[in-house]
Amino acid sequence: MSEKKREMKWTVESEVLENLWVPPRPMGLARAIAKAGYATRAKAEDMVRSGRVKVAGKVNTDPATTVCADSDILLDEQPLLELLRRYFAFHKPLKVISTPSDPGGRRQIADFFPREIPGLMVAGRLDANTTGLMLVSNDSVWNDMAAGCSNLEKEYEIKVTGHITEMEIGIILAGMHLPSLGFMRPKSVLIREVADSYTQLHLVMTEGKNRQVRKVFNALRHDVITLCRTRIGSVKLGNLPEGKLRPLTREEVESIRLVALGNR
Repeated sequence: MSEKKREMKWTVESEVLENLWVPPRPMGLARAIAKAGYATRAKAEDMVRSGRVKVAGKVNTDPATTVCADSDILLDEQPLLELLRRYFAFHKPLKVISTPSDPGGRRQIADFFPREIPGLMVAGRLDANTTGLMLVSNDSVWNDMAAGCSNLEKEYEIKVTGHITEMEIGIILAGMHLPSLGFMRPKSVLIREVADSYTQLHLVMTEGKNRQVRKVFNALRHDVITLCRTRIGSVKLGNLPEGKLRPLTREEVESIRLVALGNR
């Protein structure tokens, strides 16, 4: 593969990582254009048939033409660029689910994503009753790294029923064995407020197991009233409104990647 095809650059105006795109394996020309993120498969076929695509310097109007990593593909005289990699912080609202589908018809996170940016997916999940920060991108490799990293700190604000005692804080900090999750130990737990019927806490964890925070407090017979994730690594929720996205900076994207790489 040529050096040109391996070139990577940051588009400074939009903080988007942009790659020259090549087919990862032999495939049809229209499919390659669709895979690169330019259009649906049907529209990509129309692009080819209308003479807008060149392969090896010649106009090619056959959508089924096989192309591979060494094929020089031009669309409107420009080389194909990989689907623009965009990275966002998202403030998940209450009762919104982060799974791809829901038989119950509940609202999904994808409903909040702009249609003009295809391929956006969340890195990891939050249950329907948890609000707060989620990472979103159309970079599947980065998403997998962020979701699977066990060294990435996650910060939560929690309100639970009853009074949390100092003894219970000690138990949590010492680590707990939970059914189906195994051993869990947060990095820190801080009591923020103790009221008549609830305790407000600040907690930092690195594990990302299913409903782990709720199960920690349920094991101590405290129900979670509200749970909000406010930070993942260097990315903070801040004052981002519920249901809104904000672009991540280059530094935020790279910091997630570097922590994840250090975890390997």
